[in-house]
Amino acid sequence: MKMSNKSKIIISAIVVPIGIALIIIGSILISYAVFPYRKGEVEKAKSITLPDNGVLRVLQLTDLHLTAIPWSKQDRQTVKWVKEAVKFARADVVALTGDAVGSLFSFRMRDKALIEIAEIFEEAQVYWMYTFGNHDGEWAYATGKEVELANKDQGKEELYELLKGYKYSLMRKGDTDGIGNYVIDVVDGDGNVVYGLVNMDSQGKNFGDDGKKLSTYQGVTVDQTLWYEREIKALNDRAGKEVKTSLFMHVPLYEYVDAWLNNKHVGDFPAINIEARCNEPDQNIGFYDKIKELNSTDFVTVGHDHDFNWLIKYGEDKENGFEGVYFSYGRVSGVNAWERRAPLGATIIDININAESIDARYKVSVIEPSFAYDEYAWW
Repeated sequence: MKMSNKSKIIISAIVVPIGIALIIIGSILISYAVFPYRKGEVEKAKSITLPDNGVLRVLQLTDLHLTAIPWSKQDRQTVKWVKEAVKFARADVVALTGDAVGSLFSFRMRDKALIEIAEIFEEAQVYWMYTFGNHDGEWAYATGKEVELANKDQGKEELYELLKGYKYSLMRKGDTDGIGNYVIDVVDGDGNVVYGLVNMDSQGKNFGDDGKKLSTYQGVTVDQTLWYEREIKALNDRAGKEVKTSLFMHVPLYEYVDAWLNNKHVGDFPAINIEARCNEPDQNIGFYDKIKELNSTDFVTVGHDHDFNWLIKYGEDKENGFEGVYFSYGRVSGVNAWERRAPLGATIIDININAESIDARYKVSVIEPSFAYDEYAWW
């Protein structure tokens, strides 16, 4: 028997509200449900062994922006891409440079999303470094609200605690501002330190006198600059000589704007500059000057600006001998990265530890998914 239009309208009027109510109830249940993760604390590796060919491969994933697992089709596509990228790259270490997760719907979804990513790396048995972005810990489960100045690290603390039981997570808290300031040694076959991977929490937005977030970004702090100096010197002491390092963080350095406007792009992949400008820190605290003074870090890579993807020579030229620093924007890796217009991808950084020059030391390339994915979906 054919259903009349009136019957269809009546049924829809009943079914749709019930469906919406079930979704809301399900969201609440998921938000507060206990989900399985590797509890406890395992001993973390503090170094990575350099392959016999002398080239360390780093896979950089940035701005995954996982927010609604398991419901979001776009989040499932992002997870699929992470698995594919890890399998394809066969990297020695993965660098996850911020905004991996968010709390758009619930804290438990945020937590579950991070654990889902962690399990990918555990299954692949690949070490991974995590640096927080401005969104990862912007909401705190403990307080039930958006972080303010008084509890600005609480959300990040919660995520950090979740990773303690994961063997392949290299993240350490650090003894300075923020959560997740640490150095991973790269050692040769004899255990000698030959290189360093520096990870820093580049903070989020500034706070006003009322404790509320402003629209400007903070970037690394003066205390973190002092920490960086201590850690570089400690690394050199462990190595018994001066060694080079790369720096992984989320928010770009203050100098990235000047680099983008006035310096030469390098690399074999197309440079992407869709956004109007970099979202750099609002103040220059002299961190780049410290980098140059210590003469260790010669490669910096960030995320944050979803529609930027480039590699630039910045600093001294010395009649084309360069001796400055490579500035890099990793390719955005999350389908739901805010208003993403750049193609989805990931960045591979091959580091030839024994190379004499920066140009010979770093080879940067970009990979993209083999499957079709949605355009940016949320707004």
